[in-house]
Amino acid sequence: MRKLAFLLFLSFAVHAQQESLRMAYPFLPLAINPADAGVQKIFSAKGVFRRKPLFQTIGGATSSQQFMSIDMPLQKGSWGLGFLGFNTDQSFATSSGMISSNLGLAAVISKHWNWGRGHQLSVGANSGINQYPILGKSGSSEMLASVGLGIAYRKEALTLGISKPTNRLDGLGEDPLYMQASYYFPVADLHTLKLGTVIREDQETKFDVNAVFWFQEKVGFGLWYQQTGSEFGDPALLGSLEVPLGINFRVGYSYDFLGKNVTTLGSSTTSEASGFHQIFLSYNLDFGLGKLGLFRP
Repeated sequence: MRKLAFLLFLSFAVHAQQESLRMAYPFLPLAINPADAGVQKIFSAKGVFRRKPLFQTIGGATSSQQFMSIDMPLQKGSWGLGFLGFNTDQSFATSSGMISSNLGLAAVISKHWNWGRGHQLSVGANSGINQYPILGKSGSSEMLASVGLGIAYRKEALTLGISKPTNRLDGLGEDPLYMQASYYFPVADLHTLKLGTVIREDQETKFDVNAVFWFQEKVGFGLWYQQTGSEFGDPALLGSLEVPLGINFRVGYSYDFLGKNVTTLGSSTTSEASGFHQIFLSYNLDFGLGKLGLFRP
């Protein structure tokens, strides 16, 4: 029943989709730009668990997805090292007749240069393997290599980036280009507002916009409109909540208000509102550079 509902849902996916990992960038920025590895000069381990729906319904399709990233500084912060991994039980059709990867592992390396008053230039690369199931061939899959590149510029509260996190070495599939910009500023005593955008250039140009308001650096409320990161090409509207727990931990939650799900009962198939629930966990450690206690919006 679940397989039937999933295949029916795939029939509406006429545009190429990105890997599931790229959709998790609100909580895992390393997912779309390898230049972010080690940039905060702390050890950081992040994990995201996604589930839709939260509780299974009779005849309804379900999905659970897991994502993780680890990064740390090297050579007093002049280099960065990272790792990415993800596993999903639901994949996405591409125009080449394949399904986007549902399992992936990648190593990440970055180099950072600092000059003047707060200027920083970072370049990064990632290399790994991805599992690509073949549409219409049940049980078969390929493990294919890919590489990614990214560059980022930072000046205090401003961040600009451009990256191609996936370039398949077999020449098949899509290689989206991402452009990012973000800026944060104080709006009152200990209150901070961060605004950002992500542009995904592929067969067509798609825009994301986001805003996160931090109340006294203790609770962050976010709103993310995503055209670049959503199931089957549909837009996503995420509401998010983040809370630091001391200086080592941060937890968060988000929900996609525009998400849909397929329910099949007998010969009847319906689409109903049901977005992904996301739980975010982060654990940070000081690497002797004294950066652990800094506020990071």
